[in-house]
Amino acid sequence: MKTLLLLRHAQALPSSATVGDFERSLSPKGIEDARKLGEVLKAQDLSIDLIKCSSANRTQQTTAEVCAGLEQNIHTENSKSIYNASAGDLFKMIQDTDDKVDTLMIVGHNPTVYELVSKLAATGSNAVFDSLAHGYSPATLTIIETGIESWAEINPDQCEAKAVFDPSDYNAPERPTRWM
Repeated sequence: MKTLLLLRHAQALPSSATVGDFERSLSPKGIEDARKLGEVLKAQDLSIDLIKCSSANRTQQTTAEVCAGLEQNIHTENSKSIYNASAGDLFKMIQDTDDKVDTLMIVGHNPTVYELVSKLAATGSNAVFDSLAHGYSPATLTIIETGIESWAEINPDQCEAKAVFDPSDYNAPERPTRWM
């Protein structure tokens, strides 16, 4: 069975007169969130076969930090087409993935990643849907079980959102400042 992981890049610094959107880097919080997400995925004993990543700087940094937290060296394909892709474009990219890949991660941008998750999350637990109802903040990842043997067969009506990892859950301070 094929497993799909959809990840929005971690929090980035704002663009400026000297740094355009494509070149933006991760903020310190973004670096921390991405690294922690990798650690969470490692604790889940998750193995990723291939990462397809936007070639924007912040997505590449997110991928590097997640892999560092996972303590895995994962084959990564950087693609400028992911930067401006629609949900349909990403869906086609998934369908075209080599069937030797059992677990695929896509690291991209909103609103596209959230739109694709929304289309592929045909079923899932109440907790998963409650989490998705609050939007898709930076460094949020959804794990989708596809129920297929070939990526070309992916069908949104047969996919199940198994888990959502949001940084407010996996990397929240022990004692939130608003409670102090």
